[in-house]
Amino acid sequence: MSALAWSASSLIAPAVRWNDVQPGFRVGTHHGEHLGVIETTAHGTFVAVDGRATPVGRYYSRREAQRALLQVKRMGTRRSRPSAELMARRLATSSGLVAASLMLSAGALFLAG
Repeated sequence: MSALAWSASSLIAPAVRWNDVQPGFRVGTHHGEHLGVIETTAHGTFVAVDGRATPVGRYYSRREAQRALLQVKRMGTRRSRPSAELMARRLATSSGLVAASLMLSAGALFLAG
């Protein structure tokens, strides 16, 4: 019986997945939907940003940051119409994250070559 229970549980994928995209940059998904990202800072803290590019907070452990993102996901957000300023901030944050990722990748390629 225990072998049957073990094999059945191994076939079920966890609802939340955390993938290390780069060292210090982890992306979370929940049932295939983007949950958010956690970035390790130079000071050893962890910054959590939700799936809508809204900063959630800074935490002393990665597990705390993961819990915070899951809590934000559980609470959900109302589908209110965001202001133009809020949308601009979100776009700027997303653009900054993409630019930083590209810069790190380019630096790694430059140093490797």
